[in-house]
Amino acid sequence: MAISKPPMLALFTNVGSESSQGVAWRVDPVFSPNEPLVDVLTCTKVMADAQGGVTVASQYGMPQVLMPAASLRQGGTVCPSVATGIRAKSAGLPGVRVTWAVVTASALFFVLCRGRWV
Repeated sequence: MAISKPPMLALFTNVGSESSQGVAWRVDPVFSPNEPLVDVLTCTKVMADAQGGVTVASQYGMPQVLMPAASLRQGGTVCPSVATGIRAKSAGLPGVRVTWAVVTASALFFVLCRGRWV
């Protein structure tokens, strides 16, 4: 299951962690062309292709939540080593603030509510 709620792209599978079978994701353009992305669950770097699509592999059925690196604050709590967004503490509200609470709540919502949509 692929869910896009800009700036987030969440990828879930029911392969299971015991399976050695991986899943190859090819998602149509949802990001800017050649945009640097981060899987915020593992802090792994990913790059959008020339059209803004994404091709990634999921090992052992692990979920992935991709965000533009520019959406993550440098020095913040979510993947600070690969974040390229607003640095340090600034006055006012940043364009996008991502915290572990938001990532966890989003993932739980998608997992717990799957199958309840018509």
